[in-house]
Amino acid sequence: MALSQSPPPFFRQGLSARIKLIIALSAAAVLMQLDSEVNIAKPLRQGLSVVLYPIAETLLLPRDLALWLADRLKTVSELAAEVDRMRDAELRNAEMLLLVDQVRTDNQNLRGLLEIRQQPSLPSIVAEVRAGLQDNLSRKVLINKGMEHQVSVGDPVINSQGVVGQVSRVFPLTSEVRLLSDEQLMVPIFLPNAGIRAISQGLGEQDGFQIRFVNLAAEIKEGDLILTSGLDGLYPAGLAVGQVSLVVAAPQGQFPTVVGRPTASVARHKEVLVIRRGAPTP
Repeated sequence: MALSQSPPPFFRQGLSARIKLIIALSAAAVLMQLDSEVNIAKPLRQGLSVVLYPIAETLLLPRDLALWLADRLKTVSELAAEVDRMRDAELRNAEMLLLVDQVRTDNQNLRGLLEIRQQPSLPSIVAEVRAGLQDNLSRKVLINKGMEHQVSVGDPVINSQGVVGQVSRVFPLTSEVRLLSDEQLMVPIFLPNAGIRAISQGLGEQDGFQIRFVNLAAEIKEGDLILTSGLDGLYPAGLAVGQVSLVVAAPQGQFPTVVGRPTASVARHKEVLVIRRGAPTP
């Protein structure tokens, strides 16, 4: 029996790979030519685009989410920076308004001091409050005028609002001023609404003073004006001292409790006028 020279059916390869490649290239060329002329593949492309669109959009979701987050973070960052800029601008404007208000207040105080200094019977010198010396036992401030400026112990100190206090200690270039609220300072006063004279004495721990030795028959009301009486020969008569802030009736035959609030403030008005008692009158 002669052996067959042809391979078994299982091992038959059919057309060679080269021939298959040539056939595929020819078919592709023919299809491309037909598609360019009659668009035979257009429906197929459109159908595939519809089928593949959800898949493409799903694949693009991470990119779109990243872009959205980046844009949102950029927007939030820009808003935060804008808020910071606006806050800084607001702080600067507030500081400028405070400075303008302080300058306006200082100018008004200086004009008032100038008017007081122009009185021929008041030899005086303008000083500036440099620091507060308040403690549990006394209420004082330090001014920048002393012995070199002919300031002496006992000189009254006022500003454009009224009585501030009295010089209690003098150094070469500075002086201590005892405020109206210091319990060791007493000033003869006059209440024009009630038509009575009395004496003020500081409350010490509180920012105010008590009106002592009040006429038992006097009708004193809260808000009544308190002026200097001038009986001590130190403070000129008619200077503002304060206003009555509290009136507490006392039992029959005892003095009522009357508390006053100083008119002059050294917190907002730094410039004061020291009336030099030892200076010659012009």
